[in-house]
Amino acid sequence: MKILPFPSKIKVAMVQLKNVFTAEKVNGKYVLDGLEGKLFKCLAEKLNFEFEIVESPNGQYGSSNNNGTWDGVIGLVQSGNADMGFGALSISEKRLEVVDFSNAYIVLQKSFVTKEPSQMPKITAFIYPFTLNVWILYTLIILATTVLFQRIMFRNSTLLGSFLSMLGSISSQAVENVRDTPWRRILFGLWLTIASVMTFLYNINFLSFLTMPEKVPVPKSFEELSKMVLSGKYKCLTPIGTIDRDLLRGSGIDYMVKLGEAIEKNDWKYSFTDNIADLLDGSAAIIIPRISLKFLLGSPPYVRVKMSDENFGIWNAGIALKKGFCCSERLNDVLYGIINGGLYEKWTEEHAFAISLHKRSELQHEETELQLTLQDLKLPFFVLFIGYAFAFGVFLLEVLSPKRLDIFYS
Repeated sequence: MKILPFPSKIKVAMVQLKNVFTAEKVNGKYVLDGLEGKLFKCLAEKLNFEFEIVESPNGQYGSSNNNGTWDGVIGLVQSGNADMGFGALSISEKRLEVVDFSNAYIVLQKSFVTKEPSQMPKITAFIYPFTLNVWILYTLIILATTVLFQRIMFRNSTLLGSFLSMLGSISSQAVENVRDTPWRRILFGLWLTIASVMTFLYNINFLSFLTMPEKVPVPKSFEELSKMVLSGKYKCLTPIGTIDRDLLRGSGIDYMVKLGEAIEKNDWKYSFTDNIADLLDGSAAIIIPRISLKFLLGSPPYVRVKMSDENFGIWNAGIALKKGFCCSERLNDVLYGIINGGLYEKWTEEHAFAISLHKRSELQHEETELQLTLQDLKLPFFVLFIGYAFAFGVFLLEVLSPKRLDIFYS
């Protein structure tokens, strides 16, 4: 079989994006940079062809229109205005209908990121040790014990008096006016055990929350993200000119479909040229391939974002080729050598390291606070003073009242 010579000149469609693919003409020659730029430059050298850069007119990689045409890089290749398209393009069935693809050279794990969760305010730390369900259950236990003890445990006690005695026992106060019988001792000992254990658990958890505050909850999975988006607590953005919305809506998973529909309805989108940190201000999440985040922002701990625990899909990415491209086999052979030689992985790590180094130089040193301050304890002191004021008011009412008040005994 005759091997066709590789074209001497190629038109390549691309999107100008820092660290991904940049092309600048200097003295009549293109200077390429970025991860994809280095890959294309290496291909041009090995296959010995010249090239002409054709930029995407709308800065997009390619999404389908209602009339069957495509825009962005895919559209340029489909129309024949470019021979190939670069930009780690996801290979999908719809795209394969209008363009061909080289062998896959990278795997895109589609995930989402949110802003790094901030610390929960210490001023309300007194409610953190227990969840809402535990607080409700504990309150119901106290109310039930109040009624039970008022009827069978205390002598001539009022309901209010029984309730105050139960609250006092939680605070390690002595309980008086108890009927002394063997079975009542067992019941009373069971209650004191519950009160002591719950108080102990609360105290140690309260101190731990003050010392190491919890983080504000953020969605960790696509199911949680979908629920938060549908409830209006979060918004989710997808990259402009990608097929992410189509992939979500066509996933067949209910919460994924609803998430994709919400994104489409609100037209939430972003560009890779935007500042990712600015996009995440407030309650926002962005869908992005894991590797893109790595060479757009760098690596932890210098990246102040939280990556989700799961992916909504994994797609292969390759080079888009116009239909009937003559030399795809030769292109694949050279591409195979570059990938298996570890060059693409090396370029990825170099870019990620350079970005992380830059982020590290910008990072301001912060002293870790390991001491409790008056600000942290402001609310507990406030509650304490309110309690003292209330107790003093009750004392004055009891002293000045013409008739003696007795809230404990009927």
